[in-house]
Formats: sequence, C-alpha cells, structure tokens
Amino acid sequence: MANDAGSKKKELRQKILNLRRSLPRETIMAESEAIAGQLYNWPEYVQARTVMLFLSMPDEVQTRQLIEHAWQQGKTVCVPYPGEVYGYMQAAVIHNFAELSAGKFGILVPDESTLSFVAPEQIDLVIVPGVAFDALGRRCGMGAGYYDRFLYKTSHAVTAGVALSCQMVPEVVCATHDQTVDYIVTGDQLIKCGEGKM
Repeated sequence: MANDAGSKKKELRQKILNLRRSLPRETIMAESEAIAGQLYNWPEYVQARTVMLFLSMPDEVQTRQLIEHAWQQGKTVCVPYPGEVYGYMQAAVIHNFAELSAGKFGILVPDESTLSFVAPEQIDLVIVPGVAFDALGRRCGMGAGYYDRFLYKTSHAVTAGVALSCQMVPEVVCATHDQTVDYIVTGDQLIKCGEGKM
C-alpha cells in the first residue's frame, strides 16, 4: 500500500506542478493577495504571536506581503532552515528580507551569521506550502518530507495550508507518516479540514 500511495502521489505531484508552473504571474499574484486578505482577519492568525511562514518559489503562493504584515503586527516570524540531515529543518527567526540569501534548491534562507531558532512547540501558527491539498487536510509536498517531520513536533500550533485554486484536488493519497493540516486557505475560501467551508 505504501508503494501504491507513493506512486499515486508522485503522479499527482507532477500533474499539479505542471499546472502551477503554467499559470501567468498575474494569476499567482492575484490569488496570493486574496489568500493574504483571508488570513489578515482570521482569528487564528490575529491571535498568533509566533508565526512560521515559508519563502516562496516563483510558482507558489507568494508570502512576501504576509511576512511584512506579520512584522507590522509585532509577530515573531520564522521560516524553514534546512538542517544538515536531508529532510529535516528548523524554524529560523527573520527580522527583515536583507537577512536572506540563496540556499539549497535556490530557496531563500536566513544568513548563517544571523541565525536564531525557535523551538517547534513555541510556534502558534504554521503556514504550510504544498503541491496539492484535499478538503480533509491531506497534503502532497515536494517529496522530501521536511514538513511531515517538522509538523510532527509542533505540539500546539495551528497548521494552515495555502493553495492556489489549481492545487485543490478531490483526494490526496497519504502514507501513515504524512501530516495533515488543520485548515486550508485559498483565494475564495477558508476550509476547516474535514468540516468544509467556514
């Protein structure tokens, strides 16, 4: 079953990545702004003091304005920092975009000289990227398991996937180690996973 789930997830990943990479920049930016707008007034975001966000690739939901907004609201912002061991990451605090430089896979990461980490259990809200999501909160990532391993350690954090409309699918087939998210935010809805639109 694990191998079957893996092959189905691999097919889904490639299909949605192809779709996502074909989107015009304007579409990605418009949907990203709508997603940010949904989050700004969401109580889980408003009340969170420490928020983990991700630094977007060009074809992902764009998080720059969300990070800036979180700083303006006095929140502690942390982002993924890949560890020495493949598939493992930590949450590194950032205070401005000047602290970032290109890391592995071309993804921006905090500069090593300014590194400061937050323990997973101190994070209130994790905004989670993904390739595809379904309404039950099941997620297909890039395949390395970084978020599955990290989310397993976030004891009380609320987790919210952010998705462009093309990233919502009827079903993501999961293995036992895959971590689900509590909510999914798209440009036009905020879904409490397993319960439908709020």
